[in-house]
Amino acid sequence: MNFDLMIIGGGTAGVLAAIKAASKGIRVAIIEQQNVCGGNATLSGLAEFNAATFLKQPLYHGFEQMIFDRLIERQAGQYYYQLPMSSDKDIKVDRLRYNPEVLKLILEELLAENHVRVFYNTDFQAAKKEAAGFTVQATNFGTSYQFSTKYLIDGTSNCLVATSLGCQTQPLAAKNIAVSTQLFRLSNVDLPTLQAFIASGKLSDVISEAFEKNIIQGRILAFAPIPGTNDTSVNVTRTNVDYRDPAQLSQGLHETRSQINRIVGFIKKNIPGCREAYLSNIAPILGVRASVKLDGREMLHLDDIKNMCQFEDCIGVGCYPVDIHDPVTKKVHFLKIDGVYQIPLGVCLPRENLNLAVIGKAISTDMETFAATRVMPIVMNVGESIGAIFAYAVKNSKDVYTLTPTEVKKIMVQEDLVNQTSEVN
Repeated sequence: MNFDLMIIGGGTAGVLAAIKAASKGIRVAIIEQQNVCGGNATLSGLAEFNAATFLKQPLYHGFEQMIFDRLIERQAGQYYYQLPMSSDKDIKVDRLRYNPEVLKLILEELLAENHVRVFYNTDFQAAKKEAAGFTVQATNFGTSYQFSTKYLIDGTSNCLVATSLGCQTQPLAAKNIAVSTQLFRLSNVDLPTLQAFIASGKLSDVISEAFEKNIIQGRILAFAPIPGTNDTSVNVTRTNVDYRDPAQLSQGLHETRSQINRIVGFIKKNIPGCREAYLSNIAPILGVRASVKLDGREMLHLDDIKNMCQFEDCIGVGCYPVDIHDPVTKKVHFLKIDGVYQIPLGVCLPRENLNLAVIGKAISTDMETFAATRVMPIVMNVGESIGAIFAYAVKNSKDVYTLTPTEVKKIMVQEDLVNQTSEVN
């Protein structure tokens, strides 16, 4: 099977790259190991896009904004502005809360509308550089398949494709892996009462009590009411495991599921609005806050986003603060960023001369910057921009790594994918 562009990994970054590239008339395929696209946005139980707007102002365009709009049109999405973080009420972020089940359908619609070929339940095995592009090896329920493509995008979140091709990556020491979370959903919640309690500022006292009694393992208990329902997603469980080790990953899933029973009982007893609630869903995957990152042509550093550095080859923007979940202290450390920062193309390109880009959480950043750029609105923005750039390269028979900043900027302006705002609060 032959394609102009293949994307390994159908998370939000991969989907946005695929539909953008395919909308330009090129043949695009996604290899996805799960049976649905969207990654953490649809499977982890997380039900909010953090920093989807900046101080109530739209920040993103293109298919990303289309997804936001479709969620709202179907009463499955709602904007909340300057909401305080449960672990630090002084840090406030605009959010779009949404129903993950409706998001699954919207992503499927966009993939079909733009004729993206998706291979579900398919595991990436290896990629090899060929004279005319790449061959990709994959398996589906034990059967091997081979694909050919001119251009390749790594959306695996862990540089699996880049590593297979011998590209340089940044090592990820097990001791530096942030805590992982298994989210769950509570139904039959009195949401107005719950939200009034959260707004009162009293939740922090309940969090402290739960932590001191060993009910929760970290100083966070976050609720995300799901629009169009009487449900809320709950972000609270914690495990310190190396998700790359199958034995540890299995142990981590056991640990987080074993925490849920006592947490639900505590919530029903101590959180107003939750007395009649019941457990209705446990996410099938861990929400992992770690990634093997690319060692790219450029690296985005903390000073770059703190100082809101401008890049001529800017392909994405963000305003989410630095958000580090410390595996030792169990606390969340924030660094507020007072504006909109930019992300250059070079953080997605390997040092090697390959028509390959890395997107999602695995772009080339330092550890602190990763704690900001890993959130979904940013990876969606970068993914869509990379899709536009690769479509341009395919249609003009160009090597991606030779594109000039001027060419990149022209594509971004034509496609209206990058908000050039760099305002300060």
